Amino acid sequence: MKKLLFLLLVLLLLISCNNIIPIPNIDQYSNPGINYFETDLTSIGSRNINIDGDFEILLISDTHFGKTKSGTVFKIAEFEDYIKSNGILNNIDLVINLGDVSDNSEQAQFDSYQNWSTNLFSVPIINVIGNHDNRNGGVERFINTVAGTASTFYCFKASDIHFYVVDSAYRTLGRQQLGYFIDALEKDSSSKKIVLTHIPLYGSITNFYASFADEKERNFLLSNLSKFGVDLLLTGHKHADESYYSYTQSFTEVVVHSFHGDAMRNSRPSFYTCTYKKNASLFTINSYSYNGSTFEKIGEHSYTLK
Repeated sequence: MKKLLFLLLVLLLLISCNNIIPIPNIDQYSNPGINYFETDLTSIGSRNINIDGDFEILLISDTHFGKTKSGTVFKIAEFEDYIKSNGILNNIDLVINLGDVSDNSEQAQFDSYQNWSTNLFSVPIINVIGNHDNRNGGVERFINTVAGTASTFYCFKASDIHFYVVDSAYRTLGRQQLGYFIDALEKDSSSKKIVLTHIPLYGSITNFYASFADEKERNFLLSNLSKFGVDLLLTGHKHADESYYSYTQSFTEVVVHSFHGDAMRNSRPSFYTCTYKKNASLFTINSYSYNGSTFEKIGEHSYTLK
């Protein structure tokens, strides 16, 4: 009985805290203006996205710059050494960070991440906004410092793939963004499509926070992603070994592990490379993890895009 009362008290506290469980379907965009999903951006910041044919992506998530929590394991120097010595840095055409670039939306954290990433990578960097990036006015700081665009949601093209960057940082898209997004997908009937966002569609019975806040919105989104030909949904947020959810034969969600490790969870710093072979429409995701002394490749999954 005491355990049940304790769990109920914890749940009540979570519900009452800001930025923990937001009101479902809140709309953070009171006046979004341009439908950024239909702009098909050709540059991010000052770097042009000019990719045709085969390409390679370096994929990370949950960098949490500024995080000092006990047990957090960063291996940034080892990561840099590995991608330089193994030729990855010279071969990539694009970098994607699936969100939580900062730990607490502080300007110094955004600045630190921006300086690190732009100095290390000479290619365009796609930074998806995460729930740790939108706190206490963080959305404006995110856009002004690391987004490289005028919005947190948009579409860009690489080779023959349309990438949709979606803002799920509040664990909801909000009615206006959701409407814009589904409308753009419906009109975009011919291209291969990959969606990039921070929050996974589903959490677990022990981690309900790692998913969308509104079940109806999530189910509507899942149905339409499949209906309008999305090939892959790439998400982060969970800080756990990557998961692969094949909702249909042609639509899969990949939840990637965090850039840093966590000693208390026995999780290791991770990153990914994605290679695309245009003639075969083959998109391959390679996973890398820190083994105690260096990074090593630990897995590979391939998908044929439609």
